[in-house]
Amino acid sequence: MIVYEPISFRDTSNVQTAVEDKDATIRCEVKGHPEPSVSWYFNGQPLYFAHNGRYSKLADGMSIKKVTQNDTGEYTCKAFQISTTGSSFEEKTIRLNIKHKPYLPKWKPSVVDAYGYVHGMVNLTCEAAAEPAANFTWYAGGKKLTPKSHTIHYGQHVSMLQISIKTSSSFGKYKCEAKNELGSVSQEINLKEGTKPDPPSLFQLRGVNSDTLDIDVGATKSHDIPPDPTTVIGYRFELMPTEEYSRTRSWDHASRRDFDVADGATYLLVQLIPDTKYLIRVAARNAAGLSDWTEVKEFSTHPLQPHGTSGGTVVPVGVGVAPLWTLLCLVLVAPMMMALAITPHHVQQQQQRHH
Repeated sequence: MIVYEPISFRDTSNVQTAVEDKDATIRCEVKGHPEPSVSWYFNGQPLYFAHNGRYSKLADGMSIKKVTQNDTGEYTCKAFQISTTGSSFEEKTIRLNIKHKPYLPKWKPSVVDAYGYVHGMVNLTCEAAAEPAANFTWYAGGKKLTPKSHTIHYGQHVSMLQISIKTSSSFGKYKCEAKNELGSVSQEINLKEGTKPDPPSLFQLRGVNSDTLDIDVGATKSHDIPPDPTTVIGYRFELMPTEEYSRTRSWDHASRRDFDVADGATYLLVQLIPDTKYLIRVAARNAAGLSDWTEVKEFSTHPLQPHGTSGGTVVPVGVGVAPLWTLLCLVLVAPMMMALAITPHHVQQQQQRHH
């Protein structure tokens, strides 16, 4: 007597791991009677098991030769069964994570320069992708820096050392090491003395609508190669409703917007509240840090336009609405001029004939 057994997956974890540069096995043990046929997919695309290829089908899963980080993803084990009573189909998706040593970003060299100025503050950032995530350690002058004596922030695959530069002794070489169970990588940062930038000399409103302010700070981009570390490379805006500032008398909760510099660019502060007064200040940024803030200025957004009108366009400052009688004259006179085909030149000729 033949006993029917439906498809089932045994000893199959939803998340499995492998080590970079090693052969990997993805377990997917399929049971059932009649015996199901199994096919595999990687990130939704079918896998083909060629002789002497990287992929091999096993009785309880599949194998991959010398996995790389590109093999990270979702593998789907699909089982199909045909019996005398019909057919059935089941699938199991498995996430494969590749464990690897830390790597610096490809675009970032192992030795970089950073700049700061005395009485300023600088953030040194160290990034390294790793699985499992790396532990970061900072050094200065060969000595390990600790969170007790320094401000160090940690995130997913990143660490930041914040330095308050009190004297020129803070300048020099810093080292960051990222390490996990599979290896380590280090980055050297040369902190050099730079120049504090001057605040923007121009700070004016160029345009406005109900939710946007267009600000001009006289941006001019340098095209020096390599760039001069004293050159302004961006601007930071801080803004908050006047009413909110009047309650707190503090900029601690102000909205912050950072922009890169571009020739002749003006900067759009968007997603603002309609019909609201805002206090705004700006600082210039170069490789060494931020300038002092400009004087605080107050600008207002327009009231929200009625539905169906063109309230989304930023209106240049100084452009007003034409008086109603002017519009009426244009409406009445323009058709008459067109019908008579009269131009200002024709009018002048007729006036000369009369005289």
